[in-house]
Amino acid sequence: MKEQEITRYLHSRYGMMLMMAAAVIGTIIAYRNGDIVYITGNNGFGLPSANEWITDRYASLWAGITVNVLLALLLSYMNRRFNVLRTMSHLFVGMFMIMQGGLPSIMGQFYDGTVMCAILLFAIIPLFSTFQNPDLTRRIFLTFFLISIGSLTSYAYAIYIVAFLVGCLQMRSFTMRGLMAATIGIVTPYWILWGFGIISPSNFTLPEFVSLFNALEGRELAQIIVYTGVTLFLGFGFGTLNLMRIYRYNARTRAYNGFWLVVSLITAVLIFVDYNNLIIYLPILNCCSALQIGHFFRFNNQLRSYIPILCIIGTYTALYIWSISI
Repeated sequence: MKEQEITRYLHSRYGMMLMMAAAVIGTIIAYRNGDIVYITGNNGFGLPSANEWITDRYASLWAGITVNVLLALLLSYMNRRFNVLRTMSHLFVGMFMIMQGGLPSIMGQFYDGTVMCAILLFAIIPLFSTFQNPDLTRRIFLTFFLISIGSLTSYAYAIYIVAFLVGCLQMRSFTMRGLMAATIGIVTPYWILWGFGIISPSNFTLPEFVSLFNALEGRELAQIIVYTGVTLFLGFGFGTLNLMRIYRYNARTRAYNGFWLVVSLITAVLIFVDYNNLIIYLPILNCCSALQIGHFFRFNNQLRSYIPILCIIGTYTALYIWSISI
């Protein structure tokens, strides 16, 4: 196979499907070997955290894989709908699945991290559609409504409200009516559930924190920290290299990519501030990093660009092998 054909294949839909299949198969192997580290604890304010929704571990495995496939489809749809990367390459979707598969514990179970990533992606779609359309207040309402629902199950969602408020400014849709729509969207889930008696003031308790450092053994913890460090390095490394080229885009595309940068920065801060629960933030961090990798290789689609792509895949393969050998 010629070098040009290898590069083209990695960017193609078939390359994405191969990477997705590899991540799914690797996760199933890790589950069979007992290498999934299960998340415990309840981080919700009024409703149980997602990791408590499915108690059967086999069902949790397939639910987790299903949500991850949904995340990949959402990323692909978002790029087709809004042309965020200005390319129809599927490389970034495949890279996201490889990243998720590199740590089977975040792909092999149904937990807050993947659910939060899915809800944030669903919330981004109506937000992006409001670009220079401040009258679309219903979509602003929907964006914050989704985040607010999530905040009932995990406190981590609440911090991302800041990112989405900044996103409204970037979309040039932030007016007084938009602020009111956002506020009503935040309040509505609490109001509805309280009205139906599903939650009450007595439900609102402080989250039950279970420190990652206490829950994991030394080698497992080291593997997660190294995995997180690699993903942060790749995301911000490629993001820095992409900045000048993104600046040359039109206002719409700059706004979309600027929002993703804000999400990346907030996620990185949360990883360091809320380090006891950093595993919750890994799926959205992987989304951000995969987008930056996809952007870089959209700009640098030379004959041998497949070499650094395969090096990244090899890095996460090595992390996977480390995780199943613990």
